[in-house]
Amino acid sequence: MSTPHVNPLDALKGGFRKACVKRLVGDESGAVEVLRDEIPKLVVAWAKSTSLEAAEKKAKLKELFDDESSRAEELAVAFDLFAGRFETRVATIVRDELSKVAGRLEALTGKLDEASRQIPAEVVSGDDEGSNEEQFDSAEENRETYSEDSVDADELDPPRGIGLRFDEIEQMIDEVLETDDS
Repeated sequence: MSTPHVNPLDALKGGFRKACVKRLVGDESGAVEVLRDEIPKLVVAWAKSTSLEAAEKKAKLKELFDDESSRAEELAVAFDLFAGRFETRVATIVRDELSKVAGRLEALTGKLDEASRQIPAEVVSGDDEGSNEEQFDSAEENRETYSEDSVDADELDPPRGIGLRFDEIEQMIDEVLETDDS
């Protein structure tokens, strides 16, 4: 089975994109590893495949890295927006479901309270751990605490882009192009 020939420029773009994605997902050491171990080889392969002068190669590489970094940053912003909307939607669903459960518990507590009033006093034990009114008051306090703790959509973290900057790229390009010209 033969491996398809990959254009050196496309391979370089893919390698740098891989570093950007690793950085985007928080794998800083993985991103540095790709930049240190893979990108120089890809730069050399590309530099050997083009007839551009050293200055033109450097400009082309800077353009490529800037373009891929911008794309990665756009991806990060889109991901943050999606995550923020997802978080908001989930928080709304959870809040609604908890509100329904609290309503059902209040109704059940009311029914239990009503039923306990209908039981003759002789049947009820004197070792009761608390009256239904106390238990109802406790449930009411819990519901009030929940509503105070509930999160409004505007209180959630706003989406934020993750800047993708690899400060050493320009130096690496210079070093690779210097060794290529030698």
